Order: sequence, then C-alpha cells, then structure tokens
Amino acid sequence: MAVKAKTEKSKTSKKAKKSSPTEKLKSQIVELNEEIESLKTDVESFKDKNVRLLAEFDNYKRRSIQERKQLAKYAGESLVKDLLPALDDFTRTIDSINEESPLKDGILLVMSKLEKTFEENGIKAFDSIGSEFDPDLHEALMNEESEEEEGIVLNEFEKGFKYHDKILRHAKVVVSKAKQEA
Repeated sequence: MAVKAKTEKSKTSKKAKKSSPTEKLKSQIVELNEEIESLKTDVESFKDKNVRLLAEFDNYKRRSIQERKQLAKYAGESLVKDLLPALDDFTRTIDSINEESPLKDGILLVMSKLEKTFEENGIKAFDSIGSEFDPDLHEALMNEESEEEEGIVLNEFEKGFKYHDKILRHAKVVVSKAKQEA
C-alpha cells in the first residue's frame, strides 16, 4: 500500500505541476488583457487631449489673425483723435470770417484736403442735426425747448466721427425737449 500511496502522490503532484503552468498562463493572459484595456483607455485619453489641443491651437490662430486685422484697421486711431481738434479749429475759423477772402479760401482748401484724406482712410463725419438722439452716436450737452418732437438733435457743437465702423468721437449736440406750457 505504501507503494500505491506513493504513486498516487506522484500522480497528483505531476497533475499539479501540469495544471500550475496552465493556470499561470491563464492568469498572465488575464493580466495582459487588463493591461491592453488600460492601454486602450490611455490611448483614447491621449487622442482626446490631442484633439482638444489642436482645437485650442486653431482658435488661438484665428484670434491672433483677427487681432492683427483689428490692429491694422485701427492703427491710426490715436493720430486721428489728435488731428480732430485742428479740423474743429478750421471750422470755427471759417465760421468767424464773414466776407469772402483769400484767407478763407485757403483755409477751406486745407480743410477739404484734410477731410478728403480722412475719408480715404475710413474716417467719416456723420451729420446729427435733425436726426433722433442716439446715445451711441451723440453726447447731449444741453436740452432746448422746441416745436420739434422730443429727442431730436437741434444743434451741433462738434461733429461726430466714425473710424470704419467704430465711433471715434461722439457728436456734441443740443437735444429738443417738449415746450413747457405756462
């Protein structure tokens, strides 16, 4: 019997040895499958990050191009703002000279050249008299009773100017108000 027990023990140990490598391989396969799934998740994460980064970069490029266009479009804004008071002085000088004179003609010539140069560069005066008061375009300096309906621009102290589509200077105006009945 002792021999029989030894043989059974050796058979079971051989079976254990044979099943042991199979079990090891199976566990390795499971581990490798888990690692593959983990790596797939990482790859998807990196792909997502890459797509987001590319989108951010495209947005950055578009914003940069737009900012450069805006800078180029409004590059002379500060110079024009500095020149507007000189144009106002020409207008006041012309209004103060009553008679026709070579001086008035010369000032008109210089003023028209300056206005033409402004227009060629996208700077335009806008008329306000007779139009409805618009706070985006006008700065009301005072109200005046009038026969006109309320909120109409009656007089203009300084012309307003637009630089392309941007308000460079608001027109300084007098706005109508309803007459007070006594």
